[in-house]
Order: sequence, then structure tokens, then C-alpha cells
Amino acid sequence: MSIPGTYSSSNIIPSKNPSSSINNNNANKLDDIQENNEIDENDEFEGGESEEIAEEEEEENKDEDKKNENKDESQNLNNQGEAGQSRLERAFNYLRSGFSWRPIPTITSTVLCLEITGAIFLVIGIIIMACSKSIKEIQIRYDDNENCQIGSSCDINFTIPHNMKKNVFIYYRLKNFHQNHRRYLASKSNKQLKGNIVTEGQIKDECEPIVLNKDIYEGVKSLDGNELDPDEVAHPCGLIAKSYFNDTYELKRIGRNETINISDEKIAWSVDKDKYKNPENYSDHQWLDVEKERFIVWMRPAALPDFRKPWGRIERDLTKGDYTVTITNNYPVKSFKGKKYFILTTVNWLGGKNYFLGIIYLIIGGVSIVSGILFWIGYKNYNIENEKTIKFE
Repeated sequence: MSIPGTYSSSNIIPSKNPSSSINNNNANKLDDIQENNEIDENDEFEGGESEEIAEEEEEENKDEDKKNENKDESQNLNNQGEAGQSRLERAFNYLRSGFSWRPIPTITSTVLCLEITGAIFLVIGIIIMACSKSIKEIQIRYDDNENCQIGSSCDINFTIPHNMKKNVFIYYRLKNFHQNHRRYLASKSNKQLKGNIVTEGQIKDECEPIVLNKDIYEGVKSLDGNELDPDEVAHPCGLIAKSYFNDTYELKRIGRNETINISDEKIAWSVDKDKYKNPENYSDHQWLDVEKERFIVWMRPAALPDFRKPWGRIERDLTKGDYTVTITNNYPVKSFKGKKYFILTTVNWLGGKNYFLGIIYLIIGGVSIVSGILFWIGYKNYNIENEKTIKFE
């Protein structure tokens, strides 16, 4: 029992292990030191990372600065280049840079385009048909006429029912004659037709199989009327020249004993006339005059086996009445089952009569209009219901 004012023995007596508290204190101090060291190490590690990140950011900033400088330089160069370019060149570069108009078609715009296109084609077709119908034309087949035999002349009477205003053109028409054959098209010498004297070796591959005079026909004569050397180079050579159309026509008015002048000028294209030249002193060794427009017209091959080509031009009006045409029939057509026609016709801004072109325009216009109507009907019957179901879902 303790007396007040006195100390207990338990308070006075020291602990049996005094070193344990010291050890505990030391351990606590060591733990604190280790924690501080770990914190320092973490701080150092984090500080290293931050330094590396900062360095990377600096490098990225430098790269961006370089890129911006390069962009500025390229923009300056482009501005300098554009300053020296024309407006058309700048527009072309702008379009080439990727600009493009990409409209999104709707049923309304699609149908309108089809209907407008069809209406335009129909109008053009009607105009062409009307212009073709206004052309006055007379066509006479004569290869089957008993009086028109090969190598002879014959007279064919006909009537012009309406006045024909100048210029009136004379055409010949051939059927079942294929001028578009590949070998036929290639059988000529452009160098020779330009007025150059060529050798057999130079044109053999081009003009085969018509290379020499004897290849044309036996006893071929020059423009002077002298017989040509059969072993000399044919001028002109080739299959196109050999098959040259050589029928002739003479037109007269019955009852007046009047011969109507037929000109062979202004019937060929001006661009074609520049391609054909005769060499010097050509008349004694050349069997055809390559500068004649009838020859130039023949040398432009037709695309279809049924074609017509201008033969002459009448520079006056032809009044209605009775006429006769004298035909010298030199061109055989029986070997390829062909047909020959004499055509007397007027022309307008469209050219000669051509119903084929008008029919094509009418067909395309009709198909376009019908397609627009079918598109609209299909959209109304199917697509609107699909859109409603999609919205409902």
C-alpha cells in the first residue's frame, strides 16, 4: 500500500532492459533515414525524367520551328512563282491541287438532267430532219442500165420538179465498196504524194501490191498520152490510187441545146489540198494528176461501204424542167457486187441530205426522256416506302 506523498517502487526501480528503448529509438531513426533516402532517390529519378522530357520538348519545338521556316520558304517560293504565272496557269494549278466539284445527285436533279438533255436532242434532231427535208435531191442509178455498159457512154433523161438554187452539187454514190479495209488504207506513199521522186525500195512496203506501172494495168499512159515504162515506179502508187473513180458526167438542158458547166474546184477540203503536190515535169511520167480535187476527194477513204463523194459543182441556179446527163461508164462494180448512182443535190449549212444524223439525235433524245420518266416512277414506287420504313425503325 502506498502512502500518499511517497513514490512507488515501481516508479523508482528501473526497467530490466534499458537497452531496448535505445534500440527502438535507433530503429525508428534508421527507418526515418531510409525513408528520407528513398524520397531523395525518387526525387532524383523524377527530376531526371523531367529533364529528359524537357529536352524532348525542346527538340520538338526546334523541329516545329524548322518546319514552319520551310513552310514559309515554300510559301514565298510559291508566291514568287504565282506572281510570274498567268491567270490560266494559276487556275490550272489550283484545280490540280485537288479541288473538285462533287455534287450529290438527287432524284429531282437526275430526272431534270435527263429530261433537259432529251429535249435538247429532240430539238436538234427535228431541226436536222427539217433541214434535210428542205434539200432538193435527184438520185439516178445507172450501173444496171442496159445502155450504160463499161467503156461506153449513155444518155439518161430526168426531170427537175423544183428550182434548185446555187450552188448545186453533183455527187457519185457507191454501195458495197469497202474503203475502210486496213490494207487498203495503208497502201499509199505520203512522201510521194507530197511531190517527191521516190525509188522502188523506198515505197515497196508502203504501196504493196501496186508499186510499178505494170501493176496498175497493161499499157497505162502518162498525162501526156505516152505509154509509161512498165518497170518504173507508179506515180501515184498504191491501192487507193489504182481504184480511183473515173466515171464522168455531162449535164444538158433538153430543148435548149445548152451544156451546163460543171466545176471541179472547191469540192475538196482545204486541209487535204495542202497534202498533195505534183513534182516538176510530172506530166511525162505520172499517170494521175494528184492536185486535181476529184483525186483528193477520192483519197480520203470513207468509213462505211455505202458512201457518196462530190464530183463537181454548178455555180448557177437550175430551173425546173427536163434535163439529160451523159455518163461515161468506166468504173466496173460487178466484181464486188456494187451499185453506182448519179446524184444532183442542193446543200445548206448542214451539208447534203442526211436523215441518219437526225434519226440518231431523235433516238437519243427519246431514250433520255423515257429514262427520266422511268427513274421517277421507280423512285415513287419503291424508294419512298423504303425511306419511311427506315425512319420508322
